Amino acid sequence: MQEETEELMRLRRAGRISERDWLLRHAALTDRQAMGADPADGKVQTALRTSIDKLTLFDTANGTTAGPLATDNPAWAADPRGYVRQEYAIWATGNPRP
Repeated sequence: MQEETEELMRLRRAGRISERDWLLRHAALTDRQAMGADPADGKVQTALRTSIDKLTLFDTANGTTAGPLATDNPAWAADPRGYVRQEYAIWATGNPRP
């Protein structure tokens, strides 16, 4: 995860990542970081929720959802992380990691 964090920061500083890719990859990274965290850890959960909200707001405003279920699908109310996972899986298919 450290390598992904460093890569994202390098790309962001260099202006070599689109806003949507930044939001998506950041949300996916935050999701992975939260996996091992205590669900009662408010700081982790707030960071996760914020990153998910930024991605879904962007996708809603720009019509950039890539997956079959849009941001307003009722499934995401119970599992907002699922939206990030849907979108990241599609992104990763076209952008294999070394």
